[in-house]
Amino acid sequence: MDETPVWFDMAGNMTVNNKGDKTVHIRTTGNDKNHFTKYPPICIFKGKQLPRGEVIPKGVICWFQDNGWMTSDLMKNYIDFLFRIRMSENLSKESAMIVYDSFRGHLEESVKIKFKQHNFHLAVIPAGLTSVCQPLDVSINKPFKDNLRKE
Repeated sequence: MDETPVWFDMAGNMTVNNKGDKTVHIRTTGNDKNHFTKYPPICIFKGKQLPRGEVIPKGVICWFQDNGWMTSDLMKNYIDFLFRIRMSENLSKESAMIVYDSFRGHLEESVKIKFKQHNFHLAVIPAGLTSVCQPLDVSINKPFKDNLRKE
């Protein structure tokens, strides 16, 4: 698996200084060496299997659920899935933080226990703050879903 790390503090590659200055100061938050890795998403489809003739593209992970929803059981499967990735990268003993919204399937006690068993810290985005804390939901996921509904 090829993962692309993204740094918390990505300093630009351009500065504005007087020509000939010997020193160029760059301000950072101090997190320029800290990074995170985005793990693969899971696509959950309604039903039990793909329609005949459909093929899942390489690198896309698809699961099936009767209603097409994330459930606490699927959430626990996803935690196991992430843990296996971390084991293959020799990171299973290091703690990791997972950020989720306040959907009840993420917050069920059995899910919280599973996170803890696999050394994941769970950070929950409070309800009503999606537009502030999850900009991808607003700027990418919503238009994507809107366009899918048009078809």
